Amino acid sequence: MNGSPLYSLLLQQKGIPGSFSLGRVQTPTLYMIYQLQEKIRNFQKEPYFEGKAQVIAQNGAFDAKLDPNETQATQEAFEDYLKEKGVQLGKQPGTIHQVETEKKSAASPRLFSLSSLQSKMNQLMKASAKDTLEAMQGLYEGKYLSYPRTDTPYITEGEYAYLLDHLDEYKHFLKAEAIPTPIHTPNSRYVNNKKVQEHYAIIPTKTVMTAAAFEQLSPLQQAIYEQVLKTTVAMFAEKYTYEETTILTQVQQLQLKAIGKVPVDLGWKKLFGKESDGKEKEEEPLLPKVTKGEMVTVDLQVLEKETKPPKPYTEGTLITAMKTAGKTVDSEEAQSILKEVEGIGTEATRANIIEILKQKEYIKVEKNKLVVTNKGILLCQAVEKEPLLTSAEMTAKWESYLLKIGERKGTQTTFLANIQKFVSHLLEVVPGQIQSTDFGSTLQEVKAASEKQEAARHLGICPKCQEQEVILYQKVAACTSEVCDFKLWTTIAKKKLTATQLKEIIQNSRTSQPVKGLKGQKGSFEATIVLKEDFTTGFEFSEKKKTNFKKRTRRTTK
Repeated sequence: MNGSPLYSLLLQQKGIPGSFSLGRVQTPTLYMIYQLQEKIRNFQKEPYFEGKAQVIAQNGAFDAKLDPNETQATQEAFEDYLKEKGVQLGKQPGTIHQVETEKKSAASPRLFSLSSLQSKMNQLMKASAKDTLEAMQGLYEGKYLSYPRTDTPYITEGEYAYLLDHLDEYKHFLKAEAIPTPIHTPNSRYVNNKKVQEHYAIIPTKTVMTAAAFEQLSPLQQAIYEQVLKTTVAMFAEKYTYEETTILTQVQQLQLKAIGKVPVDLGWKKLFGKESDGKEKEEEPLLPKVTKGEMVTVDLQVLEKETKPPKPYTEGTLITAMKTAGKTVDSEEAQSILKEVEGIGTEATRANIIEILKQKEYIKVEKNKLVVTNKGILLCQAVEKEPLLTSAEMTAKWESYLLKIGERKGTQTTFLANIQKFVSHLLEVVPGQIQSTDFGSTLQEVKAASEKQEAARHLGICPKCQEQEVILYQKVAACTSEVCDFKLWTTIAKKKLTATQLKEIIQNSRTSQPVKGLKGQKGSFEATIVLKEDFTTGFEFSEKKKTNFKKRTRRTTK
């Protein structure tokens, strides 16, 4: 985009080194993370007070909440509210006003699209979107899973038929033969010919993996394969059914509610064991048997709590947010378009967009949470006066006109003319915007980080020619001499080394500590990396670590 050199040059004039990259998907995505991070940073915790009651009945006690729930800023205000209802803190008589038991059910999860599987693997394995896509690609190339870059959770009746034919084989692999799967009629929750275009949902192929082949997979590939099989088999299993009991207790003018849930048949949930999908609440407690009109004792208490800030994005939740980006724009037309095209980016590109933001050092991952760096913050501050750069609305407008071109209602000439007009607008207004923007302490922090980063690139005198310096680049550290060919790759045995480790190899001919996470044909291992006499690298093993290869074992579905 023309905005990249424009912003880079203008920021350089402000004394900010380096280049800055903008993009119609990349920049709104970065700004989404930045906005949430700022919201969390500026969040002020506020205390509030709410009530909780223990209801003591003839057959046992249970907890209940005010219905409707009531919160107040102070304890005094909450106690005043209770007085208005004719009650006070502590024990007092009450009556069981209503008891309702309803049988409910829940269908199994939808089949996976790429986005939903990336979100799931981030939740279960803390895997990046890129790593999940690469792992899935390997399973696809091995002919074990269907095409990974799909945006639909639906299959056609044709796929349903072959899945049914191989159902017993899938269950055998999962050691789930004892779990009933009596549903052999296509359900529109999963099967819809009209909603499948180029590719259908991610499902197992007719080739069922052997136990030996499974053991050769990476832990992430194993988790993906198991999840896809479980979700597919769950489509044929009974619904999860449970009884939900609601008890309403009356104390003067105050009503209390308690809800209890008792499983009747776990159905498809048997496939997943105790694994949580991160969405379901813990099962409600078992309630004692009570009858309408029963007299009870109610012990009413007040609880002090604090408001909580929103949670930062993970790669999994960001993928979902990108897919539903239309909800964040104000224009109804833009919302409609983004809903039609399913957000910003595509199933195939969203993971790459996140990786680009990492590579450009706009974001980093800390404890599975996405954090905008000072460099990313500075860019967001620079572009936030141009809503079309930070909002998904520009993508919506472009997609809208591209659809018109496809329908022969628009022309390429008009499309390019509008882009040129937008670029001219940027050239006219952005210099003044940058000049007037106060970047505050972020500017100094970015400058300091850049200087520190530049210093870290200097790894020491070349061990081969003993004359020139070795400088660290993106993928290799190399001697600056024109006649010396010394090179040291930054990734060895599929492990990216730190600048400190590279400096140790160059200055001391070895790493000071064994490096963990190296990968070979037999699995992961650790070893000291040494610089040999011919200036290539090798491994030095301690006696205890020579056979320390790690593999994941498959758990049995009970």
